[in-house]
Amino acid sequence: MKKQLTGIRGDSPLQSAIRAGNLELVREITSQSPEGELKELLSKRNNSCETALYVAAENGHLDIVKELIRYCDIGLAGFKARNGFDAFHIAAKNGHLGRSRILTICYFTTYCMLVQLTLPYQIRVFAKPI
Repeated sequence: MKKQLTGIRGDSPLQSAIRAGNLELVREITSQSPEGELKELLSKRNNSCETALYVAAENGHLDIVKELIRYCDIGLAGFKARNGFDAFHIAAKNGHLGRSRILTICYFTTYCMLVQLTLPYQIRVFAKPI
């Protein structure tokens, strides 16, 4: 059964654009939002406690995941939906390995920035743009 795009799901306009796979609309929404509002918009959860990044990862929209990662921190990326999965785990569960790779790089890079480590050579090579 396919999930509904809007309505009882309680999606924000950003989440609806992500579900539809509309990268241009996602870019428009994120570029027009001031930094404080953008963080709030990205952390907004729908009725299933899914964030924008979660929705992108769940639906396999790699370009949208890459766009949203630019604005996410490790806390936001780690928000769990009502089903217990975060964006990384739902991407892996659904077989979206490219999305999982991007999210792994995001987690590791953010962790290194938090503890002021430098990225090892192997990770820098691994983290080449996809």
